[in-house]
Amino acid sequence: MAGMQTKFRFNKATIDQLPIPDKRQRFRDTALEGLILELSPSGSKTFRVYKKIKGQRSPVTVTLGKYPALSVENARKQAMEALNALSVGLNPNEVERARRLADATLREVYEDYLAAKKLTASTLRGYRSIIESYLNAYQDKQLTGITEELVKKEHRRISQASAAQADLVMRFLRALFNFAKYEYRGTNNECLFEHNPVQILSHQKLWNKVPRKHTRLTQGQLPAWFDGLETIRQQGNPFSVSVCDMVEMALLTGLRRNELLTLHWDQVNLNERTYYLSTTKNGDPLELPISDHLYGMLLQRYQQRDSSPYVFNAPNKHGQIKEPKKVLAQVTAISEVTFTLHDLRRTFTTTAEAQNVGSYTIKRLLNHRTRRDDVTAGYMVLTPEELRAPAQCIEDALLTQAGIKMPAVGVDNTLAELMRRLSETDKRELIFLLSEKQQGAVNDG
Repeated sequence: MAGMQTKFRFNKATIDQLPIPDKRQRFRDTALEGLILELSPSGSKTFRVYKKIKGQRSPVTVTLGKYPALSVENARKQAMEALNALSVGLNPNEVERARRLADATLREVYEDYLAAKKLTASTLRGYRSIIESYLNAYQDKQLTGITEELVKKEHRRISQASAAQADLVMRFLRALFNFAKYEYRGTNNECLFEHNPVQILSHQKLWNKVPRKHTRLTQGQLPAWFDGLETIRQQGNPFSVSVCDMVEMALLTGLRRNELLTLHWDQVNLNERTYYLSTTKNGDPLELPISDHLYGMLLQRYQQRDSSPYVFNAPNKHGQIKEPKKVLAQVTAISEVTFTLHDLRRTFTTTAEAQNVGSYTIKRLLNHRTRRDDVTAGYMVLTPEELRAPAQCIEDALLTQAGIKMPAVGVDNTLAELMRRLSETDKRELIFLLSEKQQGAVNDG
């Protein structure tokens, strides 16, 4: 290539005769400044615009196409358009990028959404199910083609099978449009998807507004439910025993399914009777006390543990419970108590409220966030030791209702039980009255 002219008037004959170089070679067109031809060692020949723009450090490179599919004449026409755009401050690369974004399909937005978020495996499964089961026909449709009428039509269609599922699908579609609104920008940073068609459901009040579930275990159901767990445990199947122990901990702690299934032994401190959750639904870590009954169950599991790091291990390749549905169905069949894992969380919360456990304490035990404008909550720092007494109180109440623990007897126990049921205001008033009474007795003496 030594001595070869790198500047010449582009024409078919000359370009066809260019030898294949050992390394990438660049040639410039003398007929149009800024038009170049790049020749690679593979033999491919690519037309590009290479132009220095005033006010920018690096020249802009715009790829036009490959020769001979793109002729010299058409390359000059496209190069002129690109150069004209650059002369008025428009970068053709940015224009093309914005055009591609504006033509984005639902599938592309969905994939970008997943890549931008830190999602749990269960959340990913839920999103995949929505896309594949309900929006599959629209995956390759441009986002601009998903109209308000289409949204209403699909919402009506899915509602015929499940009102709750229809709302869930549309909430997810709304989230994808909101993501695209802020992540997909044009050449001047303008929103390419300003309008969210799912908002038509709010405007026309078309949401199904499925009422929130309020199901939980009643006091009368708890004895049979615990008996069902124990019956299955006695069968000796390691997987079933692990599920039953996990389910029992769900009731006694109010923990979420994923928090239990992913609990590792290195998060449990049996000496200090505490356990630590680093990954929770709201992202806030949580350290909680281990109450008495729960301690006995965890100690037994620890003594019988295998090589799996999971507290609720399973004899499978994962070393953990992946799907407990079959065992839960067996508990329901034996006890005749229908329930879900979230019913157990509601049962825990209802029991805590009945024991007059303070609202801030309940929120901490459940790892619920308080409102940002709640100034008092910002000063509440509840450690496992501060949470130990209320956690034990809730466990005792549940086990008493189940007939596993005998009701408290004796004056001290009765007084302690009464004190637990009093509000903070009533407790202060009682302390004041008792103090006055004690002071009166001292004065009389």
